[in-house]
Amino acid sequence: MEMVYPISDLGCAVVRMSFTDWLEVRELEFFDVDESDHYGFVQHIPSLYSYSITVALVKAGNTLFKLTGKRRKEMWLNGTLSKPDCLTALIFDITEADFQALCSEAKAKQFEALPPHEVVKASYNELGLNFISERLRNGFINEAIHIALRGRQRSLQDKRSIREREDINMKKAIGLFKNELLLIDGLLPKSDIFTTGVLAGSLIMLGLNKPITDFLKRLNDNQGQTKDGLADPIECLLKAIHRHKISQRTMQPRMAIDLAKKTVHAIAIWLEGDQSAKYWRMRDLTGHELMPLIMELKQLKMINAERDL
Repeated sequence: MEMVYPISDLGCAVVRMSFTDWLEVRELEFFDVDESDHYGFVQHIPSLYSYSITVALVKAGNTLFKLTGKRRKEMWLNGTLSKPDCLTALIFDITEADFQALCSEAKAKQFEALPPHEVVKASYNELGLNFISERLRNGFINEAIHIALRGRQRSLQDKRSIREREDINMKKAIGLFKNELLLIDGLLPKSDIFTTGVLAGSLIMLGLNKPITDFLKRLNDNQGQTKDGLADPIECLLKAIHRHKISQRTMQPRMAIDLAKKTVHAIAIWLEGDQSAKYWRMRDLTGHELMPLIMELKQLKMINAERDL
């Protein structure tokens, strides 16, 4: 690496470095978060060739990190662009505080660009969670989390409300429900039973420390019971899930809320025991209101003041 101009003169060091040396420089989240695609075009303009092989790096402590050049790197390596022997590198010294801020901002930008289930999966990785069930490991739990913490999906929330203005921090929410999600995952939940609404209702009741593992296991195994023409709460919930499924309404936002309410209702009846007058039923589940339970849940988990939950 050959020094051309020092930092004191230009605000950065300008160096010539071999393409091979540049390839070995570390790459973090901020590598090329905003670089455009025009370098492939300008490399073919002789008078702009020097510009096309100019890259920027940051130096934190004694370590270099790539700042620009990601797309060009791919094009140079796959032969789309002619690979240069040397690059002109602008190296900017950066404080540790600025370096951490840069990493955080870049990571946030990457998260914003991801579809919701990929944000969930990235959160799993950061939290060290490795789910084995197809229902959870694919990351499609965003709406269930919203219902479990806000009573409805994000699309139905009032953005003018103080409590709903800020979006849910999915990593924090998954961390909050870590134990509940692990318990459900251990049951190998079937996707056609643990729909968005059922998963949301289960998270609420598990979050309230209700002893419902056996209920969830029997629900997942389709082990509802009938007696003298009456159905137990598990059978009632299975019927409700089935009705939503055959009417193709399970994925509709308000229907997911309806199933969450019925899941909570079924669990509440089941907890009363089979000697309760409510246990064996002819009537369909009507559902319980979610918000009183959600407020109790937030108080129990001490997150009442958290606007991003």
